[in-house]
Amino acid sequence: MAPRKILVINPNSSESMTESLDHMIESLNEQLPFSAKIHTYTAPSGPPSINNEKDARLSARIVLSDLETELSQYDAFLVACYSVHPLVEMLRQRLAPHQHVTGIFEASISTALALLPIKLGYDRETRDWMFGIVSTGTYWKEALELGVGAFLGQKDPDRFFSDRFMGVETTGLNAIELHTAPPEEVKRKLMDATRRLATDSLKVICLGCAGMVGLDSIVEEALVEALGAEEAKKVHIVDGVKAGLGLLEGLLRALPGPER
Repeated sequence: MAPRKILVINPNSSESMTESLDHMIESLNEQLPFSAKIHTYTAPSGPPSINNEKDARLSARIVLSDLETELSQYDAFLVACYSVHPLVEMLRQRLAPHQHVTGIFEASISTALALLPIKLGYDRETRDWMFGIVSTGTYWKEALELGVGAFLGQKDPDRFFSDRFMGVETTGLNAIELHTAPPEEVKRKLMDATRRLATDSLKVICLGCAGMVGLDSIVEEALVEALGAEEAKKVHIVDGVKAGLGLLEGLLRALPGPER
């Protein structure tokens, strides 16, 4: 049987971001080879950085129009934008039942929840572990918090509460600036955002941007500064792209489709 094919979609028009994804995927394949063949794609036009919902909707229309005739060539799709990106649902409505799609936002939250222990009512000793998200521009703080609420089944956005989610902190930099701004500025702002999440209850921190590929070492350094080396070891750092690829690979193995 021919290997399954996963398409990683960069819905913005930044080739440099896709190159970063390519490097990360190559490194992952060297450590633990995927059974599926991973391909990457860059939007042919549109915003170079998705900074709000308007950008997301525009990028979704452009990508879907460009890929419409090629969807049957792939078994799974990963939308590499950390938002409730409309392209995920638009693709889902067009795919066959054996084809799978997720976004890095959804994949990272699913992974974070899987890493949190279940605390039973009579368990008074176990810490109330939670997950948080460190993201880019300030716009995404409210947008992602609403997105997490929706993902967790919250019906009323004005009354969101979860004892598993501690919130979103942002750097103020957009996805492009993560790789074009002076490195010392990127490090300072990413460490500041991470430190604001670093409490005794933090168990998982999600990197809230595809452009944060390769920046997890900065987050780890901030956690060590804020919590100490021993406590920092207890915090998982989840990259949404890695989580998404792992999730899709698992779905392709667990729910095999027709042979090619």
